[in-house]
Amino acid sequence: MLSTRSLLVRTAGTIALALLLFVFISLGTAAYFVAIPIARQSADDLAALMVLTAETCQETPAFNLSRLREQLFQDHGLIVADTLPELSEQQFTFPYLLYLRDALARRTGKDILILKDPDGKRLWVDIPAESGIVRLGFNRDRMTARPPAVLMLVIGVGILLTLFTSFIVVRRITTPLEQLYAAVREVGQGHWPLPLKEDGPEELATLARAFNAMSSEVQALLENRTVLVAGISHDLRTPLTRLGLAVEMLSGDSDPQLIADIRRDLADMEKLIRQFMELAQGLGDEHEEDMDLWEILKAQVTNLERQGSDVQLTGDGPCHFRGNPLALRRILTNLLDNAAHYGDGKPIDVDLGCGNESICIRISDHGPGIPEIQRKTVFRPFYRLESARSIRTGGSGLGLAIASQLAIKNGWTIELMPRDGGGTVARLDLPATVNTRVG
Repeated sequence: MLSTRSLLVRTAGTIALALLLFVFISLGTAAYFVAIPIARQSADDLAALMVLTAETCQETPAFNLSRLREQLFQDHGLIVADTLPELSEQQFTFPYLLYLRDALARRTGKDILILKDPDGKRLWVDIPAESGIVRLGFNRDRMTARPPAVLMLVIGVGILLTLFTSFIVVRRITTPLEQLYAAVREVGQGHWPLPLKEDGPEELATLARAFNAMSSEVQALLENRTVLVAGISHDLRTPLTRLGLAVEMLSGDSDPQLIADIRRDLADMEKLIRQFMELAQGLGDEHEEDMDLWEILKAQVTNLERQGSDVQLTGDGPCHFRGNPLALRRILTNLLDNAAHYGDGKPIDVDLGCGNESICIRISDHGPGIPEIQRKTVFRPFYRLESARSIRTGGSGLGLAIASQLAIKNGWTIELMPRDGGGTVARLDLPATVNTRVG
């Protein structure tokens, strides 16, 4: 369904309103300066003919009256009545009759009623003469012109043609823009759409050509980055392995604290290299499968409890969801690790909300929290909050960046919010799938 805020609706509506306004102004001008004067003149001519006919009928001898009636009907469509039966007044459904009544009043000096037959096929006018009343009539078909009908027909056809034309014209412009918008969204989610068609108006074709070139360059740049990071990581792991072996082979006379520090540094370097690889590759495995979020969260919570954290899991279960399990587990692991590292050792609350329209996972800690101005910047690679991520925590500033990248790639959203009473709430929203709740 088209939105009223879309470019198509707004542009087509603007063009249609402008053209319709032009149609109404044109019709109004034509009616005021052309149609109405012609109708007034025609009604005045008919009124003059009726008054003249009434006077002529009064002066014509009886033996020539029949021939006069035939001549009037053949030449002017006027009928001279033999008798004056009672007739009802004709309502003024046409402006022409108003003009005719006014013209007759000016020429006779009296108000003249326009009458009609019981069947409504003929209209009659009683013209006063010196010796009485002369009733003249004419067929209703004489008024073949239907200004209101013509006006409505012209307006209706104008509206349809205007709307159709504006829709077609604007559609030619908005269709390539909609395709470009969809392609940009795919790129923003980490996917690579097919090249856009480089046809249509020159400006839009140039825009599509530029986007295709940009998309190819960005894709090549990311592929080169992945290869570069993978190569560096591979090359670094070899000397790290050697260092690890060298540490294990040190003599027993070495300082135990020094050896422990070296082992810890080597582990940190190995972890950092692994995170580099995850950030560069974005966990390229994109396969989807059905999974129970409740069971996944239970496994994550159990693993965190084994590391000494106090975690409380609440919410709705089972909760079935179809998506990328590897990406989901990595996101949850990073969010839970953040809550454990920067929650000052206090309990962590994990809540699963499983609805028919959306699924919400909330991970709440009791740490110092994140200032509002920095709740989005913490998703940048290597960005660290010094107040919460001290050297003691060992954070690299890549955990949230990896989680954010994976969420965007899969169409999910991550939001950091303040917790009531202090701390941070990490909220992960997933789109609900069919048969989300089972049991």
